[in-house]
Amino acid sequence: MFWRNDGFFLSEMLLSLVAFLMGSAILLPIAIHVINQTVESEKKATAINLLYDELMYLKITGTDSGRRFIEQNGNQYEVVVKKIEEDSSWKVCIHYDIAQKQYEKCAPAE
Repeated sequence: MFWRNDGFFLSEMLLSLVAFLMGSAILLPIAIHVINQTVESEKKATAINLLYDELMYLKITGTDSGRRFIEQNGNQYEVVVKKIEEDSSWKVCIHYDIAQKQYEKCAPAE
């Protein structure tokens, strides 16, 4: 294309390499963060769905389902159903972990 490049090929190549490395250094951590947040939101949504299912079962039957550990989508969730003696109501909690941190979703049964 250009017959007279006069040694600019090496400098242009280094400049494009540096630009590529800078771009990947900025975009790669952002992509990893977005992927981690997607996984986290999927686990939270699953925990909320399991909590809702357990609350509905409790409301319909009046007793807990007897399920203690539920494995869904390769993740393990612990179901804890407590009866509050003061007003004889129920409290349902779902325990799960994200990146070795324990999380808990709880709701009272009405």
